[in-house]
Amino acid sequence: MLRSYNRFQFIDLSVNKLTQLPELRQPQLFKLNLNENLIATANNFSGHPNLRILELKKNKLTDCGGICNMENLEELHLSENEIKDVSQLKNMPKLKKLDLNTNKIESLKDTNLDLPSLEHFDIGANAIASAETIQTLAKFPKLKNFVAAGNPFADELGDKLKGELLFQLYPAVKIKFIGEDEITEEDLAAWKAERKERLKAQEEARRQAELAKNQPPADDLNEASAQEDA
Repeated sequence: MLRSYNRFQFIDLSVNKLTQLPELRQPQLFKLNLNENLIATANNFSGHPNLRILELKKNKLTDCGGICNMENLEELHLSENEIKDVSQLKNMPKLKKLDLNTNKIESLKDTNLDLPSLEHFDIGANAIASAETIQTLAKFPKLKNFVAAGNPFADELGDKLKGELLFQLYPAVKIKFIGEDEITEEDLAAWKAERKERLKAQEEARRQAELAKNQPPADDLNEASAQEDA
């Protein structure tokens, strides 16, 4: 039926035992629900120029191969899979919401994600250990909500996560929520004060490093002192 009729706008194939993301030729497809299957690969996924919402929660995906080149996609739900690699998420210029919660992602540092319209980014409950991941968010100028709870780096930062996000991203990326925690005017005032202190400390560290660089080695000083005593 799916092959003989190509005017479906919404298809729900959730809670089946599908092992592959089917190659559906449905040019008018608006929303596709494939939640709670056994899908381990999406490499054959194609033919959805008008798709706005794709749901693949609770499957067996280990990467995002094939989930790309959907110029009208606005929401992508990939939570509760086994995804480690997200570098294949490309050519989705209208994507606003990306949910990668509860996967096995260890880093976003070298993924080169290009998602200019992204507003909501959920990477909670993964295995990201380095706070360098925050720098990746600078690529998303429209980002408003970021979810990171349950990652080692977020747990380690604890209450300092908000300040770290603001320090590294604001005002270029004007995040408004960290999960359900709203960024208030008081937070911004605290960020400005901390930023001033951090920049001052960084400048002092740079100055001290420059002084140390130009300081003669200790052996040279000792030799010069010995010559003077002689």
